[in-house]
Amino acid sequence: MLAISPAASEAIQDHVAASDLPPSAGMRISRHPQGQGTFELSLAPEAGEAEAVVEEEGATIFVDEEVAPLLEDKTLDAQIHGDQVTFTFVGGASP
Repeated sequence: MLAISPAASEAIQDHVAASDLPPSAGMRISRHPQGQGTFELSLAPEAGEAEAVVEEEGATIFVDEEVAPLLEDKTLDAQIHGDQVTFTFVGGASP
């Protein structure tokens, strides 16, 4: 299952706290509609019916069932530079 680095956890928690969403909200990872092999990350109030929920380091991620197999051996990491955050997947084979 997808793991969450401490930096990514911090970034997700900060994004949820800065939004109008409830504290139980999380980040959704789904396939980007415009690019094969790319992902879309967005805040969501709750998991969808066909989403796996990953909770780690105080952060919650909702993983779409379509991309879950591609991410099962990955770790979501984040590079934080001021108010800019770049998320990356590390480990395992590239999707």
